[in-house]
Order: sequence, then C-alpha cells, then structure tokens
Amino acid sequence: MDQEQMRIFISVIDHGSFSKASEQYYISKQAMLKQIARLEEEIGAPLLKRSKRGIAPTKAGMVFYSGAKKILHEEEILFNKCRKPNQVKALRLGSIEYEVLLNPVTAIFEKKYPEVDIQRIVHPNHSAEWRVQHNIMDVGETSVSDNPSIGHSSYTRLTTMPYGAAMRKNHPLAKKKIITLKDLLSYPVFIYPKMLKREYLKEIEIVFKGNTNLIERDDIDNQVGAAYECTNSDSILIFANPFVQSIEELKKIPLATGWTREYGIIYKAPCSDVVQNYINFAVQYYADLTSES
Repeated sequence: MDQEQMRIFISVIDHGSFSKASEQYYISKQAMLKQIARLEEEIGAPLLKRSKRGIAPTKAGMVFYSGAKKILHEEEILFNKCRKPNQVKALRLGSIEYEVLLNPVTAIFEKKYPEVDIQRIVHPNHSAEWRVQHNIMDVGETSVSDNPSIGHSSYTRLTTMPYGAAMRKNHPLAKKKIITLKDLLSYPVFIYPKMLKREYLKEIEIVFKGNTNLIERDDIDNQVGAAYECTNSDSILIFANPFVQSIEELKKIPLATGWTREYGIIYKAPCSDVVQNYINFAVQYYADLTSES
C-alpha cells in the first residue's frame, strides 16, 4: 500500500465514480481499477460497492477512507514543518501552451523579484490539480464550473470570463455585436458539456432541441484546435477560454446569455512565503485590471 493508492481511493469516493475521478486525477479508469484491486487484495476486504448512485464505500471502505485521509493530512503537516517555508526561494509554476492567465503575472513578478528561482513545469491542460496535490509544482491555473474539484489543494479566485461565440471573420453572423442562442441554430455549433454549468447546458439543449447542428465535444484539451477549425468553416465555438479570446484569426462575439466562467489559482496550503507572495500578486493584478475596466 502506498500514497498513490490511498489518494486514488479517496478521489473515487469523493467523486462517486471512477470516470469522474480519472478526469480529476489525470490517469485512466483502467489504471485506477487496478490500483484499487491491489489495495483490496492487500487489505483482504472489499472496499467499494456499486449502487444506483454510483460507487460507494463498504464498511471497511469507510474505515479505510477516514484513516487514509488522516494519514495523508498528518504527513503533509509533517512535511511542511520540515520544509522551513520561509527559507524557500524557488517557485514551481505550471506551464502549458495555452495557460495565459498567469503569464502576464509571472512576467511582472520575475522583474520585481529577480532573486526567486522560477521553474516552469510543463503539463497537459487538465493535470494542474494532480501535480499540485502531489507536490510536483507549487502553483497552477484552473477553472471551475458547478462543483470545483480541488481535492486536497487550496483555490483562490482570480477573475471571471464571459462566454462568447467564436467564428471566422467573414462568417454571416460576424457583423453582430451580440449573439443569442437562437442566432446559432443554422450553423454547426461546438460545445464542451463538461465545461458548462448544468443550467447553461440546459438552456442550450432547450434552444437546440432536435437540431443536429449542436455538436457536443469531449476533447477538452483540444479546445484551441476546435477554435482553429472555425477559422475556415461555418462552425461556431461557444467558449470562455482566455486563449481562444486571443486568437486573432477569429471573430469573438459576446453571448446574450450573461454566462461566465470562473478562473483561479490552485496551490497547497500552508505554503512558502514566496508562493503566498505570488498568489497575492496575481490576485492584485486581476483586481487592478477589473478596476481599470
């Protein structure tokens, strides 16, 4: 039994399913099943059972769940005491091609604090949570919908972004200043259900009921690719992605829905003075942007 197995088990219980846990944990469902099977074999008792609501712990599973959380929490407290956070002068930042919210913050922070050793940890779009939880990096960028899954990490809100419709610049709808969902009915429309709040998705489904132009996509890490698909077709992407907003080849028009998506910074607490300083810096940066607008 190791930390990885305990964290996987806790994640499955917290999410109520292997599929949801695998999305947050960034490993496959099959890999999770193998780890749980090994754990049950070592303990000598079943830890999980299936119910109408999904995955649920057995009596032994509940005992193990509580104990594992306690062990990991106490271990983290011990590690943090030993790290002497005030002496840490390094900052491990999440870095992906399309992570644009923290880029301007980091650029200014580097100039103001040249003594800080900033290390960029390259990772796929949706693995920041996993890497922060496992102490691979200190800070990452994330977004939240209905139920933010931050696990054992901490989260601080930075900003919100309104939803819009992205399309080629000579699209028939490109001259509009604002777009309703009904305006989109005649064109192929890409949406990412996992990135939409339930209430937003319900509104879309009501308007597009029976309309085959609505295309639900699940390649979340390819949202930018989906956006570029719209540059040479009549397709439209419903988005609230900062990088998509920056693509010059696209016309971006606000949706009349008033929908927004929240973005923030993820980290582990307690943290070093350097990490806390960066968080405060990022919060102030976006607070200043809001006041200027």
